[in-house]
Amino acid sequence: MSSPHTFTVGDRVTIDPTVARASTRGVTYRVTRLLPVNVIVEPVDGGRPVKVNPTYLRPAPTADSTTTTDSSSTGGGTHSGEWTMNHEAPLHPGTLVTVAGPGWKQPPGELYVVLRDTGTGRVSLVPLGGNNGRYWRGVSRHLLTIVDPTRVRLDSEQTT
Repeated sequence: MSSPHTFTVGDRVTIDPTVARASTRGVTYRVTRLLPVNVIVEPVDGGRPVKVNPTYLRPAPTADSTTTTDSSSTGGGTHSGEWTMNHEAPLHPGTLVTVAGPGWKQPPGELYVVLRDTGTGRVSLVPLGGNNGRYWRGVSRHLLTIVDPTRVRLDSEQTT
């Protein structure tokens, strides 16, 4: 029982940056086939096709959504497109967070501590209180919610 596709063959799309791999992030694709569950897309500039769930696809930005600079400001004779990216400040080690979203298998609402932020949109986490040296690597920043440590309360009858 699959949901109807919101894209048709020939549509220009991108893969949601929160779930895209580094090799597919920011690439514009054209829908080539609709399968019962997934969609096959091919890069507009050529390359290997990708099979992806349509819930991870977003409409591609039009040429008007990029800012272009003219030849007088660049010193050259051609126009060059500039993409603007949202840059998040890195999380400091020890930041208290909760994690929830697609792909996260642990119960929502549990507290985790950031071990490191790689600066690529991925972090390493450990459960608050530890987990016998185990931790999660490569957790997407988009799945995290920062928790104010002053709002955390320990119950008096809680055993450690």
